[in-house]
Amino acid sequence: MTFGPQTDTMGRDPVGKLLLRFSMPSIIGLLANALYNIVDRIFIGRIVGAQGLTAVTVGFPYFGLGITLGILISVGASSLVSRSLGKGDRKMARQVLSNALTMAIIAGLSLLFSGLVFGRDLLRLFGASDTVLPEALGYTRIVAAGMPFLLVAFVLNGLMRAEGAPRWAMGTMLTGTITNIFLDWLFIARFGWGVNGAALGTSIAQIMAVCWVAFFYLRFSTLGISKNLMVLKKEILTRVLAVGMSPGLLELSFVTLLVMLNRIMGSLGGDLAISAVGIFFSLDTLFFLPALGIGDGAQPLIGYNYGAGNMDRVRRIIILAIASAALIFTLFWAVAEIFPVFLVGLFSRGDAELTAIAVRGIRLGYLLLPLASLFIVTSYTFQALGKARATFVLQVLRQVVLFFPMLILLPRVMGVDGVWLSFPFMDLTGFLLA
Repeated sequence: MTFGPQTDTMGRDPVGKLLLRFSMPSIIGLLANALYNIVDRIFIGRIVGAQGLTAVTVGFPYFGLGITLGILISVGASSLVSRSLGKGDRKMARQVLSNALTMAIIAGLSLLFSGLVFGRDLLRLFGASDTVLPEALGYTRIVAAGMPFLLVAFVLNGLMRAEGAPRWAMGTMLTGTITNIFLDWLFIARFGWGVNGAALGTSIAQIMAVCWVAFFYLRFSTLGISKNLMVLKKEILTRVLAVGMSPGLLELSFVTLLVMLNRIMGSLGGDLAISAVGIFFSLDTLFFLPALGIGDGAQPLIGYNYGAGNMDRVRRIIILAIASAALIFTLFWAVAEIFPVFLVGLFSRGDAELTAIAVRGIRLGYLLLPLASLFIVTSYTFQALGKARATFVLQVLRQVVLFFPMLILLPRVMGVDGVWLSFPFMDLTGFLLA
């Protein structure tokens, strides 16, 4: 049995088989990563209640900052590694890998410092009321302790896929998620530690994920990490950030969106409305994960074949990825419109007012969900090709230039419904841009 990566298969095997082989581990890995916060919200919403769910929701933008920096480094480095391997330049691939680890460590320590020193001010900015601030601050400070581990695991996990080892990448996330689910049950359901228990479980799970990553790079990686190559090179740093900047800015704009939503919904409906936002985005994560996994799985295949000059394979991979994402989004759209009460019940103890707000949000917010498929796959395609400017135009214009003004204007006219209707508007504009 072969445990290590098999890079050459990306340019040889049938594209359908490759897309499935790379996408499924990516989908499972992304789901596992998302479950860090989704599982926290399920346990807190059903055991602690709506106030605990609000505390986690206002604290989530800080966690999102960690994901932002992880994407900034991982996407750019993965694209550069894939194209380097496609060209046969293994020396460059090794240099990028080691530099990416250095960037992840620096970013993680920076977030740790920010969370511990400026946590209270950040939470006020994120929309925390006096009622939920103490719980949210405890949650954020414990999460901050795990940030260096989150960044290292996230970045190196992306580089595993670029090296041709998607199953190992899936294992990283499964290790962390299984640990987190068990510890959430232990700390929240059994020990009664509430919001702090959820944060502690998340941080310990990230440490376990780093252990898995270290095992792969010590035993099975064909590139390996060298201390001598960890010194940052300006050329590599610039190339990584050039490609990673657009998806990083997109994620940062998503964090900004969360902050705006918390503040707008808090002003319109109080802490209960913020809890509904937490439920909506937990489901949003689940609905988008398969399509993101397809795009993520297609990215190294596109990058490798583009680097090798196999343009026909590149086109076939892109078309298949778009069709697959559209089918999955259509299925989730049907579930959201038919079973919204059941979906809300996963995160709530049955509060009637909270259920009414969240159900309304689900039905309105996902009206045009299937249109998002073209936008997602096109974004990953540009990333794989190293087209930083095209990625920037597609991603940032859609969310910042077109969506944010609607999020500000519609609630002034339509109240809470205006918030939810901003999302189908974003799906439509993303589709047209793509």
